[in-house]
Amino acid sequence: MSKITGHLLSRESSGNDAALFLNHQFFDFRSLANETFASNLTPPALIDDTQQGGFEPLTSPFFGKGMLGDFFFPASWNTSASAKSPITMFNSQQNIYLARDTSVSPVHLTLRTNRLSRFQSASDLETVEPDFMHASIRIRARVTGSPGACAGIFTYHSDDQESDIEILTGDNDSIIRATNQPGMDPQGKVIPEATTQFIISAPGSEDNGSWTDWNDYQLDWLPGQSQWYVNGISKLNKTYGVPTEASNIQLKMWSDGGSWTGNMSVGGVATLDIEWIDLVFNTSHDAPGAACTRVCTVDNIAYNAVPQVAGARIGATRVGLMSACALAVFWASLVIL
Repeated sequence: MSKITGHLLSRESSGNDAALFLNHQFFDFRSLANETFASNLTPPALIDDTQQGGFEPLTSPFFGKGMLGDFFFPASWNTSASAKSPITMFNSQQNIYLARDTSVSPVHLTLRTNRLSRFQSASDLETVEPDFMHASIRIRARVTGSPGACAGIFTYHSDDQESDIEILTGDNDSIIRATNQPGMDPQGKVIPEATTQFIISAPGSEDNGSWTDWNDYQLDWLPGQSQWYVNGISKLNKTYGVPTEASNIQLKMWSDGGSWTGNMSVGGVATLDIEWIDLVFNTSHDAPGAACTRVCTVDNIAYNAVPQVAGARIGATRVGLMSACALAVFWASLVIL
């Protein structure tokens, strides 16, 4: 995990003065077009009924060590059918791959889920390290496919220590769901403050947007507050259920046939496509604000990978800035400029 020792990185567009960040990673899948492993990006075959188990190999060396695999890994855990989740689900590495719409389109990352007669094949990309302690998670993504699936962006420590953005393919295509867990009390009653729905705003327009188009999604996990943005527009703040434990970051495309995701029809397929992932974050070992001498911003800049100088040290209460500008693209370590 990249680290800038003694320097300060955070974000300012939230307008919240409670968090400072020391680390930055930017993964730009669009820039992979000329890489050897991206020369033939035919999507892998759909998982079939004979592949129950989720033990398929990586679809590209890009997901291995020395590349994206140093930061994220494709998970392969599974869940058994139950009254709450009636469809067995297997996560498969075969459902995480690089793709492009046409031969001249930018490369993107795809997470896929498809329904078989006996189980649901799903995908889960998780950070290698589980010790994130506050973050601003920003992703340019779109969701397409059959009803009955859920695309998710999560911070996760446990079922009661989780924050997320979720898109349900059975919803109207302008609806986003934002949740801080727990969603139910010990008596099994829904906690109203846990989940909130909001509408996508189309970029540069007052009209509703669609999650089938490319949109910029942002989840800010700050001390005592969670914030959600779409296309740079603030949509929601929550103080309920804000995680307090070190967590990992997860990207998922899944379904278990339950009341949340819905039950995808056999033969159905849905995908989460991602052009880039931009993360600023602290770990449980960081001390934000220490030895900060030069301030940089990661918001409203020309290129996400390169924070820009914003000014001199302004104290340990400002959000959105970093004390030494840095570069982090794909699997590279941060380089002090």
